[in-house]
Amino acid sequence: MDSKGKNIVDFGSARKNLKNKKKADLRAAKEKQAEENRVKFGRTKAEKSRDKQTKAHKQKRHDGNKVEPLFPAPSQDPKE
Repeated sequence: MDSKGKNIVDFGSARKNLKNKKKADLRAAKEKQAEENRVKFGRTKAEKSRDKQTKAHKQKRHDGNKVEPLFPAPSQDPKE
């Protein structure tokens, strides 16, 4: 020990380095899992565009086939 009663070797920086290494490893593992999930579950831009166009086309056909009533439906309001 030195004259102040402390250890000569400072383990504080070693603990800090170990903690930072564990955090970095954890972040890397999460990023790897995220990349695998993007490949497994993700869709390409072309697929998204195609699905959007298909949905718009179906909605347009659906709206075109709606039948408008000749007379308005009677009111369901109990005040009348």
